[in-house]
Order: sequence, then structure tokens, then C-alpha cells
Amino acid sequence: MNNNIGFIGLGKMGLPMAKNLLKNGFTVFGSDVDETAINEFKGSGGKTGMINEWIHSVHSIILMLPSSTIVNQVVDDIIELYHPAAHHGSNHLLVIDMSSSYPSETRKNGKKLKNRNIDFVDAPVSGGVKKAISASLSVMVGGRFEDYQNCKRLLDCVAEKIFYIGDLGNGHLLKVMNNYLSAGHLLMASEAIHLLADFNVDPKTAIEVINQSSGRSGSTDYKFPSFILNEEYNSGFSLRLMEKDVMMANQVFKEYDAATTLPQSVFHRFNEASAILEKEADHTEIFKFVAAYLTKKGAFK
Repeated sequence: MNNNIGFIGLGKMGLPMAKNLLKNGFTVFGSDVDETAINEFKGSGGKTGMINEWIHSVHSIILMLPSSTIVNQVVDDIIELYHPAAHHGSNHLLVIDMSSSYPSETRKNGKKLKNRNIDFVDAPVSGGVKKAISASLSVMVGGRFEDYQNCKRLLDCVAEKIFYIGDLGNGHLLKVMNNYLSAGHLLMASEAIHLLADFNVDPKTAIEVINQSSGRSGSTDYKFPSFILNEEYNSGFSLRLMEKDVMMANQVFKEYDAATTLPQSVFHRFNEASAILEKEADHTEIFKFVAAYLTKKGAFK
């Protein structure tokens, strides 16, 4: 059985995911523009090299990249470099896009890859850096069911929960909606807690009550106790990436002419915060930004 995998994108999420594949006995060829990440990957037993040096030796290539634009560029590179006749193995090459990509772009990439006899699934993840390290991510897979079955062995090495969502692009669509909800919940909870604090309601007490009530969310249950109330703001997921996610959701709603203004409002606030806060600000620091506009007593620190 061919245990060779290509992994393109060794960032905060990609590197621990690639390491978990190595721990499970796969031979992983890693690629990234960051030499520090490459060196850490090599130190964990990973192999490196130009894509053209290993593309015909792997059965699958995982993409874990920061934007659809970069994914599109890499897909074009794969199409240019890959020659089916030179591929080692009986099955087609399978590309697995685990990035947070635009669903419409995913479908376009699927058509381009199909024309070159390259199989393709979208398999974005949720759970953050800590769950990437512990291999307990959730994965949403879109594409042919046969391709889903072919990549499940890999996904089991990085994820605790794997969901088959249906057609190609549906994984990315669900991920976009999940990220939109996550951002919206965090923004609304931040506004609510600031308002309550102005009425002398202790934020910790407010979060405890909300978490025993119908207003509970992932933000109140996990992000506030872990990163916000202690003022550490160190979830490992940046504000700029959250802004990008909300921008994607807003665009998806626009593409479908959805009769709603809420996605635009959520994006507007994250866009403002990204422009004002430090470049490397954590996404949980939206809580600090909310104080700048919510009430007359609020003061941005």
C-alpha cells in the first residue's frame, strides 16, 4: 500500500496535522514558503523537496493554505506538473483541500482537476490549533463518496469527527457558515457582556449564567473562560483570519442573493477591528474592540 502523501501548507494548523500523519506511519512530503516550518517538519521526520520531485510518488496531496487565491495557484501548479502516465499506483492522484476556500472556487477547481484525471475533495477543518495538535479536529468532506472513502484513512489521523456532506464544495460551504456563526456568536456575546458590565454585572458571573441558559454558545462556553475573561487573548487564531472568514460568508450570501443584512453587519465590525487592532491580534480581541463603540462608558485599550 502506498503511504506517501504530499502536504502543502505547514502553518499553525498544517504543521501539527502533518506531524500527526507522520506519527501514524505515513511518509509525508511537506512544502511551505516558511523555512522555519520546513525545518521543524524535517526535524519530525518529514521529507521535503519541490512538488515536481514527489508528485508522481504520492497517492494524495493535502492542501492547508490561507486563501482560495493561493489554493487556486497551487491547483494550477499541480495540473501543470502532474502526468497521469508517470503516476506510481493504480488509483488516480487525489487532492484534498483542507483549507477554508470559497465553495464556488472549489467547484471550479474540481472541474479543472477532473479534466486531468485528478480526483478532488474539499475537507475543511474546525477546532483550532489545540485540536490540530491533539488530532481531534472535526472535518467536513464534500465530493464523490468514493473519494471520501479513499481519503478517510488519512483524515482519521488528524480528526476525531469526520462528516460526509455530499457534493463537492459542500464541505467548504458548511465551513463558511460555521465560521460565520462562530464570529457572530463571539461578537454578540462581547456586546452583551460589555453592556451587562456597565450595569455592574460581573462578567464572570454573567458568563456562568449564560452557560446554564439558552444563550450559551461555543464562545461563551469556551472562548470567554479560556481566552477573554483572563485577558490572555491567545486562542491561536488571528483576528485577520476571522475577518477573512466572515468576508467569505458575506460574499456567499451575496452570490445567492440572500435577503439578509446580518452577514454584512458582522463583517463590518470585524473589518473595523482588523484595521484598528495590531496586525497579529487574536480574534478574541474583538472583545476589546467592542468597548470602543458600544456604550458611552466604553474605552478602547
